[in-house]
Amino acid sequence: MGHSYTPEDVAQLRRGKGERLYGDGALVVLKALLESGISYFGGYPGSPTANLMDAVADAYEPLLKEYGVYFESSSNEMSAGALLTTSVYGPVRGAVTWKVVGNGVATDVVDHVSQLGVKDGAMIVVGEDYGVSSTTVVQRTLAWGVKSGLLVIDPRADQQVLHRMVKEGMDLSRDSKSVVALLLRPQASHTNAEITVGDNVIPAISTVNKVEAFRKDPTLFALPPYAQEQEKDRYLHRLPTAARLVVERGLNEYFGGSHAEFGLITHGTTFNSTLRVLSLLGMADEFGELDERLHLLQLNVVNPLSETQIEEFMAGKKAVLIVEEGQPDLIESQIRALAHKRGITCRIIGHDAIPGIGELVPERLIEPLSGYLISDMGIDGGGAIQRKAQSLLQRGRDVMTSIGKPVPARIPTFCTGCPERPVFSQMKIREVVFGEKDWHAGDVGCYGMAGFKPFEMADSNIGMGAGLAAATAITALSRQRNVSVVGDGTLWHSAFNTSVANGIYNKQESTYIVLDNAWTAMTGAHENPNVGVLMNGEPMNTEMSIEKTFRAMGVKHIETANPYDFKGFQKKFIRIHEDKSKPQVRVLISDAECQLQRQRRIRPQNAAALKAGKRVATDRLYVDDEVCVGDHACMRFNGCPSLTLKPSDGVVKKSDKAYIDQNCVGCGTCGEISTMAQLCPSFVKVTTVTNASWREKLVNAIRSLLLPRHVVLAMEGK
Repeated sequence: MGHSYTPEDVAQLRRGKGERLYGDGALVVLKALLESGISYFGGYPGSPTANLMDAVADAYEPLLKEYGVYFESSSNEMSAGALLTTSVYGPVRGAVTWKVVGNGVATDVVDHVSQLGVKDGAMIVVGEDYGVSSTTVVQRTLAWGVKSGLLVIDPRADQQVLHRMVKEGMDLSRDSKSVVALLLRPQASHTNAEITVGDNVIPAISTVNKVEAFRKDPTLFALPPYAQEQEKDRYLHRLPTAARLVVERGLNEYFGGSHAEFGLITHGTTFNSTLRVLSLLGMADEFGELDERLHLLQLNVVNPLSETQIEEFMAGKKAVLIVEEGQPDLIESQIRALAHKRGITCRIIGHDAIPGIGELVPERLIEPLSGYLISDMGIDGGGAIQRKAQSLLQRGRDVMTSIGKPVPARIPTFCTGCPERPVFSQMKIREVVFGEKDWHAGDVGCYGMAGFKPFEMADSNIGMGAGLAAATAITALSRQRNVSVVGDGTLWHSAFNTSVANGIYNKQESTYIVLDNAWTAMTGAHENPNVGVLMNGEPMNTEMSIEKTFRAMGVKHIETANPYDFKGFQKKFIRIHEDKSKPQVRVLISDAECQLQRQRRIRPQNAAALKAGKRVATDRLYVDDEVCVGDHACMRFNGCPSLTLKPSDGVVKKSDKAYIDQNCVGCGTCGEISTMAQLCPSFVKVTTVTNASWREKLVNAIRSLLLPRHVVLAMEGK
């Protein structure tokens, strides 16, 4: 197991009151959870909270196990959310985590827990990513929180504030009997800072101090006649209590002049963007000091909102600008409704000035904020603010002008040597040779990148595990045949039930390719049932076989192949794809380890072997300059990042030649493609042997004697 945190990082988690900790947002969150006395933690890895799973896994053996904290790498977000049930039936604190798109997977079970209410702290650390820097679907957790009665904490990007909000959130959960969703954005998750910490709290109930039994209480069933009473309790008592405690405990923050006639309302990281722009315009500094002519309310808790706090903030103000990010504009709508209901005459400005769609990075706030200062507040300083704003905007235009042509979008691609690439290469070659275009239904995973060039072989990219199911009606209503692809992590996450059971039951005609690379790879390489060990490093004590599971579900035709062996793989693919005996789901398992994980394993082994004077063989691929004609046909079936171009110095051959850089891991895919696609023979595989055996040295010497003299000199670089 290899994750992200060093023993020195983990050791900081033992520090006590008044001591300092330096780390990223994940380490800060974990420290705050330990100070809150959690008894359990689980989740499904997804950026920007995948590193929180890493932190817990790395801290398990040296610390969490000692404290008796139960830790699991959950099968999916629903099973992670089900952990929160523990806090319904006992005075137990715990937390779970997933990325924002996991909210939809978990919603059924979390909605139940939210309705029932919890006895102690129950927190969901959601990887909020409205800027889609590491996710796919653009969405906000707030809408789910409002719908399901969750408390939603959206802290500004300050690690000390984040640390406080985790602890306050746990107490708020306990005192209002409500589930808390804490939004951990990339700006905090991946930023390192030094903070002051407190003492850890060892949980009273744990794996080392177990209770005799958890209570039985039928009144906690989400069934009649109790369900409506639970709903009344949630909206008449629990949420109003939370709104009151948010104000009493000062969880939302004020900046600037309390008697100012003009206000700003921000939430989460819109605070940081707003302060950055105001500092550039001369109205603030970047440490929270705001011009006294402005009064700012930072909503670290965005659900529930305290109507009293909002009303008091707006009282006596001429205008308030709401800097809310994204859609739906729930904060703005609630504040406008409140103003209408209570007769507040303050002018409210929201998405009529602030961009309503997209991440509110500073450059998108320059115009609306400068406009608010000049037009609404009448502050111009002799045109200084206008000049500063225009200067900032002009800088961006100057950059674009200097670039000249638009910068092309950076398309995500497979890693060098990825075992998934040769699968799509082979399907692409087959498509070109036979002229038959299949429908390639896909979903969420590394393999989704096959939808881009050079493959263009992922015709759908939808929710995890739903790719095969997405093709049922599509293939039934067309003459296209279906080839669906799924990764092993996604297969265990949900595809077995969502797609496989559905396909078998409904007699779906499909070839289902399982990319078994032995890891949940796209989130940063996390263990799954194929690895054979738990995320905390302990053995599973059982075998979870993909092939046996398929057979137990009723799949009759299953093949397993090595994707790097083009001839063998192609033979099995054709055999399984052309099986027309009856409508059925047929499975081809592509069995090869994630290349990144393989390199992380073999590089230290090779280094140790070299140090010990042992034999080490390294494969690399090269392109023969004398043979390459620069037609680039090899790249149309490949897409490897290490296969690139270099200028041609020939008189006749003007085209840039193919070139393999030093990142090559010697997987051999490019050479296999050249053979299978009947392309050029310019690819050369070279095996470099260090500390060769005496037999290898002898064979090499004999070969050198048999080669022409000019070839030997060329090999020696003379």
